[in-house]
Amino acid sequence: MTTTTEPIERRIPLEGAFNVRDLGGYGAANGKTTQWGRLFRADGLHKLTEQDRQELLGRGIRTVVDLRHEHEVREFRNVFADSDAVTYRNISLINPAATTRRDIRCLGDMYVDMLDNAQPVLKEVLDLLAEKDGGALFHCSAGKDRTGVLAGLLLSLAGVSRETIVADYEQTGPNIAPILGELRKGIPDVVPEEMARELLGCAPSNMVMMLDHLESEYGGGAAYMRHIGLGEEQIEALLGKLLG
Repeated sequence: MTTTTEPIERRIPLEGAFNVRDLGGYGAANGKTTQWGRLFRADGLHKLTEQDRQELLGRGIRTVVDLRHEHEVREFRNVFADSDAVTYRNISLINPAATTRRDIRCLGDMYVDMLDNAQPVLKEVLDLLAEKDGGALFHCSAGKDRTGVLAGLLLSLAGVSRETIVADYEQTGPNIAPILGELRKGIPDVVPEEMARELLGCAPSNMVMMLDHLESEYGGGAAYMRHIGLGEEQIEALLGKLLG
């Protein structure tokens, strides 16, 4: 994995969230490196303290994209929802309790399903990220699945190696260990324990499956973004955030 820092430095230590990370410092296309302080991925923000909130604002975050479903947002309200300091937008990527496919065997299948069947929503998120100035943070509940798909797309656009993208995805595992019990409560009791462990896991094969599909079906991150309707100016704006 090509990075300029260790994951422990990339992760922002907060009291009320465990998987908030800067996507800067990754080796990218043409010898470039992803910029620090521009794009952040995160888990739930509903327990952030005031000090946590100020820490994120101090890092230049001015846009917060909440990828959770409306029932999650109602139950666990985002601390930035009414903030005048950021543009907050709730754009539900999927309902984690339902998918459009009936052959979901693993998280990798779900990620592929998002690429294929959540294209209008992904376009809306990417439009917003391209439009807004300053740093942007996107998150879901664990910062793993919905957040992981979006992070994978953006890093693919920047030309970050698949090994690095997969390693970035895997880092969620140790980060969310302290809140696995809380996250398990969000999975219905009727779900078998083995499947629940799969849903809470970060097996690298899941991200590999998504990246394989992204490449084979769409031709990579940039081609995918064109396919779902982003213009060249928007793609260049995203690259500007990622690479400067």
